[in-house]
Amino acid sequence: MRIAITGAAGVGKTTLVNALASRLGLPIVPEETREFVLRTGKRLAQLPVPERAQVLRELWAVRRRREEEQREGFVADNCATDFAAYALQHGCAELVPEFFETPALGGHYDALFVLPWGVIPYERDGIRSDSPMDEMRYQLVLESLVRRSVSAARLHFVPDSHASLEERVRFCEEALGRGRDERRGGFVSLVGAGPGDPGLLTVRARTLLQQAEVVAYDALIPPAVLAEIGPQAERILVGHRNQGSTQAGYRLHPAVLERARAGRHVVRLKQGDPFIFGRGGEEAEELLEAGIAYEVVPGISAALGAAAYAGIPLTHRQYASDVSFVTGHDLEGPRSLTNWEKLGAAGGTLVLFMATRKLEANLARLVECGRSPQTPAAYIAAATSPEQVVVVGTLETLAEQVREHNVLGPPALVVVGEVVRLRERLSWFERQERGT
Repeated sequence: MRIAITGAAGVGKTTLVNALASRLGLPIVPEETREFVLRTGKRLAQLPVPERAQVLRELWAVRRRREEEQREGFVADNCATDFAAYALQHGCAELVPEFFETPALGGHYDALFVLPWGVIPYERDGIRSDSPMDEMRYQLVLESLVRRSVSAARLHFVPDSHASLEERVRFCEEALGRGRDERRGGFVSLVGAGPGDPGLLTVRARTLLQQAEVVAYDALIPPAVLAEIGPQAERILVGHRNQGSTQAGYRLHPAVLERARAGRHVVRLKQGDPFIFGRGGEEAEELLEAGIAYEVVPGISAALGAAAYAGIPLTHRQYASDVSFVTGHDLEGPRSLTNWEKLGAAGGTLVLFMATRKLEANLARLVECGRSPQTPAAYIAAATSPEQVVVVGTLETLAEQVREHNVLGPPALVVVGEVVRLRERLSWFERQERGT
C-alpha cells in the first residue's frame, strides 16, 4: 500500500504520517525539504533562484529513489506532486514540465490524502515559513496540481471538521478500506467528449480526463480534446477501427476490461454523447456482466453541437416541431431498426449520424420513401472546430455537392428538413471565425 499525506506546512502532515504508518505497519518516506532545512539551516526561499532549482532537482531524485525502493508500500510525508508546487512557489517554474513528465508523478499512489489549511494553529518553528499566507498560497497551488495528476478514486481531501489526530486517522483508514474494495473490480467512466470543441466539454468530463489513470479513446476524438488528459494517464487508442466491437465480436476493447479488472480507473472517452449512437449502452451492459462498476457522463451530442455551430436550429416554431436522430449505417437489411418509410413520410427535422459512407444511398432512400427531392439538407464535417465545413443543398443535389467540395469523410453528419433554410441567416460561427 503506497500512501502519501500532503498539504502546506503547518497542517499536521508529519503527525498523521507517523500515526498512520504505525497503525498500518508501513515504513515512512520523510519530507526531503524538511530534512534539507534541518541539515543546512536554510529554507529554499533564502537561496538564490538558480541554487533553489538545483536543490529541488537533487531532492526530487532522492524522493524518487526512496519511493522506488519501498516496493512493499510506505506512508510518505508530502507527495511527488509537491515538487511541482515547490517549483512554482519558489520561482523555478521551468522545472514544472520536468517534474510532470515523470510518468509516476502522483499517479502511483494507492491513496493520497490532502490535509486542510487553517484548521489547526500555525506554529513558527524555524523550519516552515514565517508567513502563514505564503503557506496558504502554496496550499491552493498544491490542491490544483493534485486534482490534475491524481485519479479521483485515489484522491481524498480530509474534511475541515477533522482537526484531531484520531479523526484524521479514522478518515484515512475508512478511505483505504473503501479503496481496497473498489480496486478489486476497478472502475470505468463512460464519458462524452462532446462534438469536438474542447470548450464544450462538461466540467465533469474535464475533471475525469485530468485525473484518470487510463484514457481509452476513439480515433475521431480531436487532438484539442486529448490535450485535456492529465500527464499521468495511460492513453489507449480503441474503437472498432482499432480492434473494436463489430470487427472482433466484442463491444468493449479488451484493454479497457483488462485495466479495470486490474483495479484501475479507466475513462472510456467517446465522441458526442455515449448514449446517442456511441455504443455506450452496449458497453455498459458488458461492464455490468463483467461485474465492473461504472458511471455514465453525458456529453453534448454531435447532432446538437453540429447544428448549433452550423446555424441550423433543429426545431423552430415555423419549420419543425419534432426531430429524429438516425444512424446512416443501417440503410437496409434484416438487422436494420430504421423505419425509412416513416422517416420519408414525416415532415420534421432528421439528423443522420455516420452517413458519410452511404450518403448518396441514404438521401435517395428518403426520396424513395416520400420526402421531396427539393427538401433542404446540410452536410456538416469537423463540426465545432476551426476546420468546420458546411455544404448546403437538397436531397437531390447534396451528395454531388459534397463530392465537389471534396469533404466526404468522417466525422460528419447530415441535417435534413426545412430548418436548414435558416442557416443563411444564422450561420454565426463562420462570421465569428472571419471576425465579421
